[in-house]
Amino acid sequence: MPGKPTAAASATTAASATTAASATTAASATTAASATTTASATTAASATTAASATEPTPATHASGGPGTRSAPTRPGVLRGGPDDRATGPTEPDEPEIPDGAADGARTSESLANRDIARLLRYGERIGGDKIDVRMLPLQFHARSGALAVCDPDRPETWHVLERPIGTGAFRVMLSVARPDEDTGATSGERLAAVVIHVGRPPIARWTVAQLRSEARPASPETVPRTPVTSGWLALLDAGDGSPGVIALPPPAGVLPIEVPLTDGRRALALPCGNGAFAAYWALDADDKPICVVVDFDAFTSKAWRAKPPRPA
Repeated sequence: MPGKPTAAASATTAASATTAASATTAASATTAASATTTASATTAASATTAASATEPTPATHASGGPGTRSAPTRPGVLRGGPDDRATGPTEPDEPEIPDGAADGARTSESLANRDIARLLRYGERIGGDKIDVRMLPLQFHARSGALAVCDPDRPETWHVLERPIGTGAFRVMLSVARPDEDTGATSGERLAAVVIHVGRPPIARWTVAQLRSEARPASPETVPRTPVTSGWLALLDAGDGSPGVIALPPPAGVLPIEVPLTDGRRALALPCGNGAFAAYWALDADDKPICVVVDFDAFTSKAWRAKPPRPA
C-alpha cells in the first residue's frame, strides 16, 4: 500500500545511514590526523628556528683607519688607542700570564713605603699640585713576558723586573702633576708616574718591584732604583737583553716617545728628568699583577706627608 515502507527499504536506509556515519567518522579522523601532523611539523619548525637562534654568529671586526696602529694583540688583553677604542666602557679580560707570574712565593717583595695609589687618582692633591691622568694612544708590547727599565743613554743601567707582566699589548697611562690653582702654585706641569695596566681591579696591596740579579735590600726602607742622567727612562720588553744605547733627542714636555728597535721591539721613552726611580706593583688578593707604576719622584717627602687642603 502506498505510504507504508517495506522492510527492504528500511534496511537500505539503515545501511545508508551507517555508511554516512562511517564516512563522517573517517573524515573526522583524517582531519584530526592532518591537524596533528601539521601541529607536529609546526612544532618541529619552531624548535629548529629556536635552535638556529642559539647558534653563535661569527664576530666581525672593523679594521683601523688610516694612520692608526694595528699591531696584533694577544687574546684577553684590552687594546687601547684610536684603532681599537671601544664605543662604551669596557673591562679587560685576564692577560696571558706565564708560569710563576701569579705565584707569590716566587717573589719576596716588601710593601710600598708610600701611597702610590694617589698617583693614579685624577684630581688628587699632593703638595701644591693636582694629579691629571692621561691615557696614551699606544700600547706597551710585551713578547717575553718580562719588563725592562733603563736609562736609554746608559746600557749599564739595564734592569729587568723580577715579577713577570704577561704577554700582549697593554694600556699605558701617564700621571701628570699640574699646579693647583687653589694653592697658588706656579711651576709647570711635570711627569709624576707612568702606569702599565696588565690586569683588572680591585687592588689588594702595593709592593716594591724587585729587580733581577739584585741582592735583596737589608732594610725594607731601601727601594731598588734605576739611575737616570739623560733625562729619559726607557721601558721595553726584556727580550734577549739590552739593545745598547737608544738615541733620543733632548727631553721636552711630558709626552713620551715610542722608539722602534732593529730587533722588532719598541722602547717607550719617558721624559722624567734626572734621578733614581723605583717601580711598584698593584696586586689583587690572589697576588696577580694589576698594574706596574714607575714613580718619577715629582713630589718631596714633605708634599707626600702634607694633608690636602679642605675645599672651601
